[in-house]
Amino acid sequence: MTRNIVLCADDYGLSPGISRGIRQLLQVNRLSATSCMVVYPEFPADGHLLRPFVATIDAGLHFTLTRDRSLASVLAAGWLRRLSRDKVRRELQHQLDIFESVIGRPPHYIDGHQHVHLLPGVREIVAEAAANIGAYLRLTHEPLTPAMFGRPAPISSAYLSWASGPLARLAAAQGVRTNHGFRGVRSFNESVPFRQLFRKMIDGAADATIVMCHPGHVDEALKARDPIHRQREEESAYLASDDFPRDLSAASLQLATFRAVQSG
Repeated sequence: MTRNIVLCADDYGLSPGISRGIRQLLQVNRLSATSCMVVYPEFPADGHLLRPFVATIDAGLHFTLTRDRSLASVLAAGWLRRLSRDKVRRELQHQLDIFESVIGRPPHYIDGHQHVHLLPGVREIVAEAAANIGAYLRLTHEPLTPAMFGRPAPISSAYLSWASGPLARLAAAQGVRTNHGFRGVRSFNESVPFRQLFRKMIDGAADATIVMCHPGHVDEALKARDPIHRQREEESAYLASDDFPRDLSAASLQLATFRAVQSG
């Protein structure tokens, strides 16, 4: 039996090259979701170009707290319970307002750039906002089985699975929909081709699993904002290739939106 996965390209809006690469894949139906970073000045123009796809994909807010602050400092403040909930709430509302004004509707879901939505002081605000707008939340939970250790970055996957537990409970308490499987974690230091990584990522994926990916084209804006370059080009090339649909078919998988899976 063929199972559905949500293949989500993260970081739409991080740079024009990233956004352009994601749109190219959307045009040929190689993705079923994308997470939008709205904090950079190019987003109004690039977000407007995303509008034609929004009826057939899941378009989400990639809540960002690290534009002007290091990830290490955000993680430390979060786990030490030192993040101001008032500031987080204001920033989330600000980003939600930008998303809706540019895309023309609220996001279908909310997640976090570098998974900041899992942090104490953030997860409570995110769950509340998702309930208010009828969005779903992207959990990073994946069952901790021996098979996890045959996939890329198993320690990071285990950490993310553990860290998503409190958000899952908050979502359940507020009636917010969530996914129940999460793949696509990688270190970005792997030496093997992305095709090999991806086949391991999706092996045995349960129905309605979200698989994140990071395709896009490298440009000067990306070089100034993010250290991951070559790997994005490699992911784009694979997802645009004939190998990608063959690998999905061999794994008995097909792409779908989360809302379509839920309504079915």
